[in-house]
Amino acid sequence: MNKKLLSLFVITLITINFSFAFQSSKAKKFAKTITEKELSEHLYIYASDEFEGRDTGAPGQKKAVEYIRNYYKSIGVEPGDLEGDYFQEMTLTMRGRRGQKPKTVETENVIAIIKGSEKPDEYVVITAHLDHVGVTDGEIYNGADDDGSGTVALLEIAEAFKKAADKGKGPKRSIVFLHVTGEEKGLLGSAYYADNPVYPLANTVVNLNVDMIGRIDPTRREKNRDYIYLIGSDHDSVDLHNLSEQTNAESVNMTLDYRFNDKNDPNRFYYRSDHYNFAKNGIPIIFYFTGTHADYHQPSDTPDKIEYDLLEMRSRLIFYTAWNIANRDKRIVVDPKPEKTSFSISKDDLKKFHGLYASDLMPLKFEVYTKDGNLAMNPVGMDQELVLEATSKNTFKQEIAGMEVTFDKGSMKLKMQGREISFKAVPPTPKDAEGTDIE
Repeated sequence: MNKKLLSLFVITLITINFSFAFQSSKAKKFAKTITEKELSEHLYIYASDEFEGRDTGAPGQKKAVEYIRNYYKSIGVEPGDLEGDYFQEMTLTMRGRRGQKPKTVETENVIAIIKGSEKPDEYVVITAHLDHVGVTDGEIYNGADDDGSGTVALLEIAEAFKKAADKGKGPKRSIVFLHVTGEEKGLLGSAYYADNPVYPLANTVVNLNVDMIGRIDPTRREKNRDYIYLIGSDHDSVDLHNLSEQTNAESVNMTLDYRFNDKNDPNRFYYRSDHYNFAKNGIPIIFYFTGTHADYHQPSDTPDKIEYDLLEMRSRLIFYTAWNIANRDKRIVVDPKPEKTSFSISKDDLKKFHGLYASDLMPLKFEVYTKDGNLAMNPVGMDQELVLEATSKNTFKQEIAGMEVTFDKGSMKLKMQGREISFKAVPPTPKDAEGTDIE
């Protein structure tokens, strides 16, 4: 690199850093409005027994969406849905428990928006799931951390952006606050939004997903408590990852821990929250998370166990990150994708794998069939269909489950998380001999 080019590079770098620091300094005043006191006040209501565990479609979940809607109304943040009432309504088909039929429920996402001052048709979407798991055997599962913590963080972040807008310092790009339903049932609310987007996915710059940010991972309790796990920030955009790192260094300066960032991590966290429905559509994402704990999906996940000082710090970090993404000159750059190689198998060849498979090692049986031109499998007696992607003439994968399935002469091998289980085809009865197609 010659001296002139080096000098130009240094000047450019200084200019970028100055602009970045200037944006962060403007944001600081509004970030301070996100307080542990207000987060606590929200959460003691939102994760109270009154909301009955916020099970998707249940009366408690209806109270939850009213709470969210009424808060946005009270601070003057506009509805972000097509009908203008903050709700994106849907009918969801939810899996039944083993031996039970699927059921349909009426439910809704909650959407609010602060419109951008310069680029209103580009969107920074911040998500948290509004539901939890409801009531079991008379015990209420309040879900303070999961995901009450993310929900109240969004409310406070929205208030901070609204105060900035009221002072004439609103975001250049639009900020969408998307509270999704049905996460605990299989990411259903975010999947519905991705299939029926209120704002074009092509114009969605980033998704920042906030799910369980109120506690301390037991494995870290004796170490640095000022941390947050980040998942996905570098998967689709080095630009986003660098912005995230720099934002943290210039603001709260907490430890960004990437221990669960690998898509192949055995915990599969990358596939287990609502950002995934944005990521699979090519949208850069960051998943903010602080780990599971003994109270995860238990009645004991209550507001008194939340670390409110940390919830404040983590919420401010997300606000700063959204601020810098929304106010930079250029939208986040998406990394080019390597060309995907697909393996095509004919319908007749897929039929060769149809049937019922059983193993001596476990009571569960799998039915294998074709659906919409793809091989699929379903545990018998359960409504948990897995659609498989062919990787060779007899090998298939299921990315979300981290599973590989290989067929060979009447047998099926299932590999998952380092384990391999062999299944044998159960001879069909005469009426089943022709195989099964679902087209």
